[in-house]
Amino acid sequence: MTEHVYTIRQQDRKAATAFIDSQLGKDPEWFGTTESQRITAKQEYLESRIDSIHFNRWCKKWLNENQWAEIRKAISTNRYHKEEKQRYTEPHKTISVTHHAWQILSELALQDQLSLSEVIVNRLGKNNATARSPVESRYNLGRN
Repeated sequence: MTEHVYTIRQQDRKAATAFIDSQLGKDPEWFGTTESQRITAKQEYLESRIDSIHFNRWCKKWLNENQWAEIRKAISTNRYHKEEKQRYTEPHKTISVTHHAWQILSELALQDQLSLSEVIVNRLGKNNATARSPVESRYNLGRN
């Protein structure tokens, strides 16, 4: 519908879809002006929610400038609330990594459209919480 350059990142997709779901709850005609447009847009929307690539394609096809602005505002508000919550609940830590480790993390972050911290948590934090890696074991030798 519009030639828009803004890209919704993977970590922002949930906020964007929550906003769209809310809009549809308030105004079922939010997708389009005709019944056939609304039906088609809604079906494609439900299918596009699987990942950020499909979702961005759907947004570029169906959203007008005002809707894009509304979604950007919803994403910005969501980010702000997340940052505020994190600021008061979980302090950040600073670490040093080798340049090569940083390159790997950066490539993964770009690929997954996540922050470096989110890459670490998503890839290492879930099922690996109890497993000790060789690097961790070597690092902690003699510190007990």
